Amino acid sequence: MQVETRLESSLHNRVYVIPDADTNPSQVEHPWNIDVKSGSKPKFRLQKNTNIITVFDQPGVDGRLLILGKPGAGKTTMLLELAKVLVERAAQDLSEPVPILLSLSSWQNDQQSIADWIVAELNSGKSYKVRRDITKQWFEDGEIILLLDGLDELAAERQEQCVVKLNEFLQPGTWSSPLVVCSRIEEYQLYPTQLALNTSVELQPFSEEQVQEYLRRTDNDQLWNSIKDDLELTKLAQTPFLLNVIVLSCQKLSQAKWQELESSEERLNYLFAAYVEVMLARKYERKRPSHEITKRWLGWLALKLIEQNETEFFIEKMQPTWLEDRRHEQIYRLIVRLIGGIRTSEILQLNWKTFWWKGLIGALLGALLGGLILGLNEGLNEGLNEGLIVGLIGALIGALLGGLGRGLIEGLKSSEIETRTSPNQGIRASLKNAVITGLIGALSLALIGGLSFGLMGALIEGLRFGLMGWLRFWLMEWLRFWLIFGLIFGLINGGIACIQHFSLRLILYSNGHIPWNYARFLDYATNRLFLQRVGGGYRFMHDLLRQHFATNYR
Repeated sequence: MQVETRLESSLHNRVYVIPDADTNPSQVEHPWNIDVKSGSKPKFRLQKNTNIITVFDQPGVDGRLLILGKPGAGKTTMLLELAKVLVERAAQDLSEPVPILLSLSSWQNDQQSIADWIVAELNSGKSYKVRRDITKQWFEDGEIILLLDGLDELAAERQEQCVVKLNEFLQPGTWSSPLVVCSRIEEYQLYPTQLALNTSVELQPFSEEQVQEYLRRTDNDQLWNSIKDDLELTKLAQTPFLLNVIVLSCQKLSQAKWQELESSEERLNYLFAAYVEVMLARKYERKRPSHEITKRWLGWLALKLIEQNETEFFIEKMQPTWLEDRRHEQIYRLIVRLIGGIRTSEILQLNWKTFWWKGLIGALLGALLGGLILGLNEGLNEGLNEGLIVGLIGALIGALLGGLGRGLIEGLKSSEIETRTSPNQGIRASLKNAVITGLIGALSLALIGGLSFGLMGALIEGLRFGLMGWLRFWLMEWLRFWLIFGLIFGLINGGIACIQHFSLRLILYSNGHIPWNYARFLDYATNRLFLQRVGGGYRFMHDLLRQHFATNYR
C-alpha cells in the first residue's frame, strides 16, 4: 500500500497534471540509462527498458544491490518499483520474503548496530509497528528483504560510519538475505569504506535525445525549443526529477531572468521558486491559506524534519523538541506539568494474568488499609465493637476497590497502531480510549464503591435514614466515585497524551508555525504537489524541494 501510494503520487507520475485535475495521470516509463558494476569487472550499460528486478535476480547479485545516482536521478523511484514487484511476489507466494522500506536518515546513534536500529524502526510505529521479538524471528528465518533509502540524508560526517555499521551487519551470521541501499553518488564516492554489496547500479543522466522523447510523450514538444539553446537548463533537464519540475513550471520561467543568474545554485533556486508559484496558483475549490502563509508553514516543517533527521512526518509524532526556544518549552511544561516525550495510547488490551495477579495484591493492600483506617476512626469515636464491624466492612470495600482498581490499571495496557492510514489517527484513537477506559473504570469502581459505602452508612446509622435516605446516600457516593475514577482511568489511558499533544499544538499554532487544522493543510500541500501522503504520514516530494523550502521560506 505504501509503495503504490508513493509511486502514484511521485512527481514523475503527476507530470500530466493540469490546473483542474486531481486524478493521477497515466504512467510514463522512465527512460533510464543504467550502468552496472559487479566487483572488479568492467562497468557495462543495461539494455533500454531493463527492469531493476532483472538485475536484482541475477546470480551473483542475489538481491544485494547498491543504487547510485545524482540528486533527482530517480533512485527512490527505482527502489519503489523494485519494492512493488517484490510485494506482488509475496502476495502470490506466501513463502517469498516481504520487502521492508526504511530510511537510514533516522539512524541517529553512531554506536547503534544496524540490526538494533531495524528492530527499533519496525517497532516505532512510524510506518510499521512490529513487536521486537517478531522482527528478530524474521531475521533468523530470512522472511524480509531490506530496502534502505536515504544514506546520503545523514549528516556528512556520519555517512561513512553508517557504511561501516552496514558492513558489520552484512557479515555472515548476521544477515545473509537480500539488501538494497540507495545513495547519491557524489557523497558515496568520498567514502574510503565501500559497502560490501555484490553489485551496484548507477543511474545516468538522460541524453538530449531522451529528454526530447520524454517531452514528446508528455505533450510538451514545444518546451524543447525553449531550453535546447541554454546549456545550464538542458543539463538540469537531463535529471528526471528536475525535468518534471521544468515541465510543470515552464510558464513561470523567464529566459531573461535565467540568463542574469550567475551560479547553478541560484538557477536551481529560481527554478523551484517558479515551481512553487505555479503550483500555488492552480485552481482549488475549497478554502485555502494565502501563498505566503503556505510557504512559511512548509518552510518551518521542512526545517524541523531536517533538524530531527526525519523524512516522514506524522502529526501525532510531534514532540516538545520541536519548540523554538526555552520560553516556549517552559510554557508547555507549565500547561502539561510533565517532562518527556509524548506517547499516544492507541490500542487497548487487557492482560488477564496481570489483571488477576495485580488485582489480588491490590485487594490485600486495600483490605489492610481500608479496614485499619475505617476501623480505627470508628473505634475511637464509638467504641471497640463498632470499630471492629466498620473495620471488617472497610476491609471488604478496600479489597473490592483495591483489587479491581489495581487490576485494571496494571492489566489494561496500551500500544500504538501498527500502520497509520490517516492523519491524526493516533491522537483520535487515544482520545477515544481515554473516554472508553474512563467510563469502564468509573462505572465499575463507582458501582462497587457507591454500593459498599452506601451499605456501610446504612449499617452504621442503624437504618435510621429509611429507604429513601439510604438511596440518596448511595447515589451521592456513586456519583463521587464515578467522577474520581473516571478521571483517573481516562488520564492513564490516553488522556495525558491528548493533553500533551494539544498543548504542544496550541503553542506552535499561537507562534504561527502551524495551522490549527493541520491535517487539512497537509492535504492541501499534497494537492499542490509539494508533499506526498503515505498512509497517515507525509513527506516532501523530493529532498531537493524540502531543502528549498527550509532555506527560503522560514
